[in-house]
Amino acid sequence: MKRKISELILILFFYLMQVSLARVISIANISPNWLIILPVFFGFFAGKNEGMFVGFFAGIMYDLFFSGLFGFTALVFIYIGYFSGFLYQKYEVREILIPLALVIIADFGYGFISYIGNFLLYNRLNVGYFMSRFILPEVVYTALVSLLVYHPIHYLCVITQQGRERKKKGKIDEGSI
Repeated sequence: MKRKISELILILFFYLMQVSLARVISIANISPNWLIILPVFFGFFAGKNEGMFVGFFAGIMYDLFFSGLFGFTALVFIYIGYFSGFLYQKYEVREILIPLALVIIADFGYGFISYIGNFLLYNRLNVGYFMSRFILPEVVYTALVSLLVYHPIHYLCVITQQGRERKKKGKIDEGSI
């Protein structure tokens, strides 16, 4: 219960960062997607279920205030949390490149799916312009922000973990030989 409440507070905090600070630190009207970082990191740190939980509520917050199609972002964020959870306990937490690659893939995928839903279906076919002007700069900016928040989110996951032990890479089986 303590973990769920802390996750909801963190989602609310990242939403406030998306609404307020993102406009202040935007470069050429491109701002980082703060809310897409959460399902990736929680899926990687705590598994598929936590990634989907955080993805659902982060997506609902995003849909309530940014999206015209309610539920679309929540569904995409749930999938992002689920697929990030596949790598739970597969890699050491010190390996920051894996979650960073997950954030890049997730943000690119979300941007491309948003392009298909919002522009391509309305016969706006200039994919190159949309990629170079909106998707790729946001991916880079979100990756930089995720580098800054990686360790604080990991620390929060560690202190709210309920007795679960992360599988140690390279640990030898200590059974009867």
